[in-house]
Amino acid sequence: MKKIKKQVWLAASAVVIAGNLYLTFKEDSKAARTEWLTEWDRSEMGDVVESFSAEGVVVPSDEYPVYFDSSRGSLEQVLVKEGDAIQPGTSLFEYSSSEVDDEIARLTAEKDEAQQQISLIDNQISQLRVLLSQAESEESSNLEVPSSGDDEDSTTVIQSGDASTSIEKDILQQETEKQKLQEQVKKFDTLIAAQESKKSDLVVKSANEGYVKEIDTSLNNPILTISSSVPAVQGVFDEKQVALAEAGQRVEVTVDTTLEQFGGSLGTVSTYPEEEPTVKQKSLYPFSAQLSGVEAGSLYAGLKANVQVVTEEQPDVVTIPNTAILTKNKKTYVVVATDRGRLERRQIETGLHVDGVYQVVSGVEDGEVIVIDPYSLVMKHGPFITPINADHVKKKPWSELSGTEKMKYALMGFLS
Repeated sequence: MKKIKKQVWLAASAVVIAGNLYLTFKEDSKAARTEWLTEWDRSEMGDVVESFSAEGVVVPSDEYPVYFDSSRGSLEQVLVKEGDAIQPGTSLFEYSSSEVDDEIARLTAEKDEAQQQISLIDNQISQLRVLLSQAESEESSNLEVPSSGDDEDSTTVIQSGDASTSIEKDILQQETEKQKLQEQVKKFDTLIAAQESKKSDLVVKSANEGYVKEIDTSLNNPILTISSSVPAVQGVFDEKQVALAEAGQRVEVTVDTTLEQFGGSLGTVSTYPEEEPTVKQKSLYPFSAQLSGVEAGSLYAGLKANVQVVTEEQPDVVTIPNTAILTKNKKTYVVVATDRGRLERRQIETGLHVDGVYQVVSGVEDGEVIVIDPYSLVMKHGPFITPINADHVKKKPWSELSGTEKMKYALMGFLS
């Protein structure tokens, strides 16, 4: 009989223990339980940035060729040296002025000749005016003028008024010729002024800021190459990187000589390798990046650079660590510790995730307390307690409690 009672007692005890264990660990059980919570964190605002790194080198952002125009004359002299820093308006080289000078001399000689002819005409007009005055005073009578023949007795009779009319006609012809010559002088002045203005154009000046990279005095164009003093970056991507890169993507550039980080964007990304593709050699694809906010001359060409290419980013979003993520039935959850002292399993929607940081699109607000490693929890809802922070415990509030209150709180701690 005693043996049967013992077996019944053991069976009942087992049922009670199993029932309690079932109620304790059942997900949706309504049995009162308290979770011991040791690890948690807070969601926070931050940037989720996906990127990759590539190597590059600082180069001039642009090059400006300067050409020699043989139709403007021969080369007189180059006014700069390779490596010289230049500004807009800096004189680069000068064309010879010999052809212009020769043309000015020729035009000046023709102008002088025309002016001499004008002087001769003025003298002739003066003489004709004297003869005209004499002729007009004798118009009242006929004049006998010896003929040009051999007979000394022969004479030519000129009717009154014929002499003055002839002289007036000669004066008119001379004045007409003088006007033509004066127009020619004005034309020569215009041509000479045009040639003089060409002399000021014989000096070629720079339109850009930078430094002289190369000079070709053999007159092969371009005669000068100017490199911009504004820095850029060139480098190569490997086969995986070029598939992720696109022109316009944001870049962050650092160089060994300074701790400063420079922003910019990808300028060009070549989809054809820098060398002819072969089976045995991995292909590398050239790229260039433009830098923004960099002062001219602040970075020297040839400096090695690290280029961080941003392929995708979500700035100023709610973020949580990946250790707070709980997945079940293809859905994503987190366990939130509310300010009411309870755990709450909450479904969330995530976005971009990089290096263990997830963007939360919906379901969690900034600053909420998130349980770390939710898989280790016995339950995902209900009340919770956390370890005592001894630094925050003060003796005075405890000493002010009554004996009954002290016993009550002590039992709550042990039985939780």
